[in-house]
Amino acid sequence: MDYIKKELTEGISFLENIASYVVVVMVFLLPIFFIPSLSVPFQGTKTLLIFLGVLLTFFLFVISQMRDGKISLPNNLIIFAAWALPAAYLISALFSKHMATSFIGQGFETDTFAFILAMVVLMTLIPLLFKTNKQSLYLYGAVFASFAILAAFQILRFIFGTDFLSFGLFLNSTSNLLGKWNDMAIFFGLTTILSFTAIQMIAFENRHKILLYGVLFISLLFLAIVNFFPVWLVVALFALGFFVHSLLKGHSEDTETKKSEIKLSQRQPAKRKIPMVPLAVLIISFSFVIGGGLIGNYISSTLNITFIEARPSWESTIDIGKETYKENLFFGSGPNTFVQQWTQFKQRDINDTVFWNIDFNSGIGFVPTSFITTGIVGGIAWIAFFVLLLYSGVRNLILLKVEHKFTYYIMLSSFLGSVYLWLLSILYIPNAALLMLAFVFTGVYIATLRNIPGGFTEKEILFADNARLGFVAILVLTVILLLSVVSLYVVGNRYVSFYFFQKGIVAYNIDGNITSAEDGIARAIALHDNDLYYRFAADSSLVRLSAIIANNTAPTEEQRAQFQITLASAVDAAQTSTRINQDNYLNWFTLGRVYQSVVPLGLEGAYESSKRSYEKALELHPKSPELYLALAQLSASNADNAEAREYIVKSLEMKPNYTSAIFLLSQIEIQEGNINAAIRSVESAALLESNNPVIFFQLGLLRYNVGQNNAAIIALEQAIGLNAVYSNARYFLGLSYYRVGRNDDAIEQFKAIEELNLDNEEVKSILSNLENGLNPFSGSPFTSSVRDRVGPPIAE
Repeated sequence: MDYIKKELTEGISFLENIASYVVVVMVFLLPIFFIPSLSVPFQGTKTLLIFLGVLLTFFLFVISQMRDGKISLPNNLIIFAAWALPAAYLISALFSKHMATSFIGQGFETDTFAFILAMVVLMTLIPLLFKTNKQSLYLYGAVFASFAILAAFQILRFIFGTDFLSFGLFLNSTSNLLGKWNDMAIFFGLTTILSFTAIQMIAFENRHKILLYGVLFISLLFLAIVNFFPVWLVVALFALGFFVHSLLKGHSEDTETKKSEIKLSQRQPAKRKIPMVPLAVLIISFSFVIGGGLIGNYISSTLNITFIEARPSWESTIDIGKETYKENLFFGSGPNTFVQQWTQFKQRDINDTVFWNIDFNSGIGFVPTSFITTGIVGGIAWIAFFVLLLYSGVRNLILLKVEHKFTYYIMLSSFLGSVYLWLLSILYIPNAALLMLAFVFTGVYIATLRNIPGGFTEKEILFADNARLGFVAILVLTVILLLSVVSLYVVGNRYVSFYFFQKGIVAYNIDGNITSAEDGIARAIALHDNDLYYRFAADSSLVRLSAIIANNTAPTEEQRAQFQITLASAVDAAQTSTRINQDNYLNWFTLGRVYQSVVPLGLEGAYESSKRSYEKALELHPKSPELYLALAQLSASNADNAEAREYIVKSLEMKPNYTSAIFLLSQIEIQEGNINAAIRSVESAALLESNNPVIFFQLGLLRYNVGQNNAAIIALEQAIGLNAVYSNARYFLGLSYYRVGRNDDAIEQFKAIEELNLDNEEVKSILSNLENGLNPFSGSPFTSSVRDRVGPPIAE
């Protein structure tokens, strides 16, 4: 009770105090919180926690306001500018062709109106709730506490291996509690800035200073391990700025303090203290900026760390933005729709890279992506917000003087932390937890401005003594609370539906249980109509359809009925996905594949329907070599090799090194009896993908079939060199050895095959014949000509 009274005397109500603790707990949990299950969406769980925390904080604040008979509103230009962000997202979403995607999406995306609104609400509440330095310090403590757990978790896994504390989720050395590998670098960059500013500015006790030095050391250590260039660059710039700022500030303070003592020696220059900690951080970070590649490669090889993350370049992002602005300059394509702009407008040169078939959901960074999806309106809102934040920091931290040193530390470190995180949101795509921290530190900085005249004030509207005003105010607050509850229900619904969907995917991919997979997808669809769910429902029906078609026995009436039901289910699911989102090429691609699966059966209209679907997909993704190849395969399955060749040519125009298209061409050549042309096609593929054992196997098999035995041996030996347990390659290599008289080498190959396929009677028969100097197929029901056509039934 005494503590509660004390808080009340400080102008903080009990409910507001609880609300502030909710924010602290949320900041602590987000970097480390997860549920150890493959069926649970990892990042989705963090985003759900954000929505829960923000809505609970908002709920407590509103109840407090209703109880006190007042409405507190912030009076600060940065907050006013921040509210332009959800306004821009709202307008853009209303003009979007996919409003549901833009408003809330799947529930986990950050480039949505719902997420931005939640973040601005949180940023607005923090200055209203965090009225003392002590409360802000709790937030810092939450960050450092989650830092300790995150660092300890990762260090233990480095020491004991990736199987330690894996929970079935963290399967490699870069897996971590926060998110992506680079996300962890951003977080440790933040703790680097918070720790070195604290060490330099605050006279802590020795034990506290030791802890801060430990935080700084571990943070820099992890920055070196991850070695993410944008983080090193920003940390280096901040360390340089803080170093210069400390020199100037220290000199100014020393001069002011000693002015009365140095009247007789004013001509002598004052001694300046060198801020050693930021200088050390500057030197280390600058070293990694200059030579980070060499240092980082050594660390990665030592710790056996391999990590590749693909993002569009600045050039690609700007190109997509230009094309988007041609269609809708003011409102963009709509929040959360970058992927559709990417597939529509990506440059053909992307197909020459290893990321040719990746559909990117965002550009180079979070903010640049927002410029594209929300148009000029959203871009102006972001610029206004950043300009006012930077202007406020320069004005209040450099031009004005703050008497209390600890207050100045909170103000400076929160400003640096927010700007650091915002810079990384421009250069990268941080996850939801890091974006939330950007808004949180911005809110903390605004909260500290209440210590500066005119920096931050609250405007209170009292309605307790005014019945009419009170009725309107209570009504408005009640409606807001109801909307909050509805929002929580929608987000929760999305989360549960995605849980069932992912559970179904796990059941199929790991357990191979298609029935459980279909059950999970059906339950997901029952909660939320999503084109992604329907695509996978169509795919699962295709799996069953393929199994029915592959049955070579005469079909029974029951099998015919099952075939018709499965086909109808696949078509219905694929068509539903196109109705939900007509602008997603994957939906039309799936529908085309469904129809194509029954083209060989001669079903009326299947070929025409499949072709229309592929052509529609191609309109939405005109640079896709995969779609041209799908059309080529469709034509080939319809016995139209001439048209298939035309589509193969177009596919190779989109991607000259597309080996799948080259293989299809070789198959067409084989069908038409042009074996030498087929060999030339596969030889081209082998040059393009020299590390693909399947290509060399195909090449060896083709050469074997035309009697080019020595050339076949070269290709098959290459295949085995790339994959030592490739039994089929060893099979034909052994036969090729036999043909050229290398009987001992042939025996060696079939002995290796026997070890890999202990129950294969044919291999045992061939081996016995070779060891007795006989023809491999002597006395065997299998003949060499049959083997050449169908290939060996050997397990890989």
